[in-house]
Amino acid sequence: MVELETLRNKLEQIVGAPLRIKQLTKQQTESVYNRVERQESPIISERSDSQAGSDLILKNSIVVEDMIWYPLYSKNGHIFVLEAPVRELSNEVMQLIELLISQVRPEVDTSVSLQGDEEREVLRFSAWIVEQLDQERGDSEIPDDLELKRRLTGEMIPFLLTCESVHAADIHRTQLKKLLKSYFDGEVVLVPLRSYEWLVLAKKELVIGAGEDKDEENSESETDMLSAFCLGLYELIANEWVGTFHLSAGPSFSPIKWLPSMVSLLRETIFLGRTFHVAEHVHFPWELLLERLIYSIPVDQRRLFLEQAGDHGVLFSDNETLSTLESFFQLDCNVSETAKRLYIHRNTLLYRLDKIKQETGLDVRSFGDAVLVKLTMLLYKVTKRK
Repeated sequence: MVELETLRNKLEQIVGAPLRIKQLTKQQTESVYNRVERQESPIISERSDSQAGSDLILKNSIVVEDMIWYPLYSKNGHIFVLEAPVRELSNEVMQLIELLISQVRPEVDTSVSLQGDEEREVLRFSAWIVEQLDQERGDSEIPDDLELKRRLTGEMIPFLLTCESVHAADIHRTQLKKLLKSYFDGEVVLVPLRSYEWLVLAKKELVIGAGEDKDEENSESETDMLSAFCLGLYELIANEWVGTFHLSAGPSFSPIKWLPSMVSLLRETIFLGRTFHVAEHVHFPWELLLERLIYSIPVDQRRLFLEQAGDHGVLFSDNETLSTLESFFQLDCNVSETAKRLYIHRNTLLYRLDKIKQETGLDVRSFGDAVLVKLTMLLYKVTKRK
C-alpha cells in the first residue's frame, strides 16, 4: 500500500501548492451525499445491480468553494480526502492529481461504510447529536424527522466507547455492531460520533433485566450489574482489536429528550477517568463525583490548597505509595482487604502506612487525615502532573 502521507508530500513538492489530508465533518459528509442524491456531482457511484444494497464507492473529485477534494478512503462513515486550493492549480495539474489518486485508491479502502437507508439515518442522527453538543443544548429533544427516534423508546442504557490508538482505523462500524449484537444478545443502536468514538444505546432489559422496582436496594444492584456487564464488554473489545480503549456507561434513562446531555456526561466521565485513574479503562459517573468536584476548582485555588496542605509531591510520585493509597481508599480503608488486593502481608501494609505518617504527619487510618490525603492526592494528579 502506498503511504498516503508520503504521496501527499511528493505531490506537494511537484505542484508547489499546499496539500493536506482532511477528514470531512459530519455536515460536510452529509452534504456530499445530498449532492449525490440530487445528481449534482459524480463523486460517488453505486456498484452494479447484482450487488444490490452494497456499499457506495468514492469516485471523482469535487470542488467546494475554493478547494478541491480528492476522495481517498472512508472509515466508519467518515470520508477522508486530499484537499488542495483550486486557484493555485492549473487544469492539467488537477487532472494529474486525479490520475495519481485513482491509481492509489484501489489499494486502500475506498468503500463508504454506509449501506442503505439505515446507515444514512445513523449519519444524520450523529450530525444532530454533534450539533447539540457544540451548541451546549443538552436538553434538546430528538426531532421527529430523525427515523432513529422510533427505536429509542422506553428506558435504555447508554455507553460511550473511545479509542486512542491508530489501530482503531481498522474498526468498521458493521464489525463493531456485529460484535455488540453478539455480546448484548440483541439489537443495539450504534452511532459513530467523533473519530474513534461510538455511542451505544441498548434496551435496559438487554443489560440488567426488566425489573420494575426502584427502591434503593435495587438501584445498587443495577449499578453492580452494569459494572460487571461493562467489564465483560471492555474485555471483549480489547481482545478483538489492538488499541487502548476507554468505556463509560450511564444509568438507565429515556433518550428522547436528554440524549445530548447524557453523551456530554459520558465524555466527561471518560476524561475524568483518564485524568485521575490512568490505569483504568472502564469509568462510571457515579464513581467520579469527587473527581468532578476537584476538577471544577480553579487552578489557582488548587495550587493554593496544595501549598497550605503541604507539598507531598515526592510521596505521590512514588508508584508503590500511590498504588497503596489508591487501593486503600478503594477498599474503604480496610487494612486486611487492601493487603489481599496488593498481595502483601498485613504487616507490610502497616509499615507502608506508618511510613506515610512519618513523612506527612497524616495517619490515613484516621478518617479526617484519610479525607485530607485523598483530596491532596486528587489535586496533585490534576495540578502537579500538568
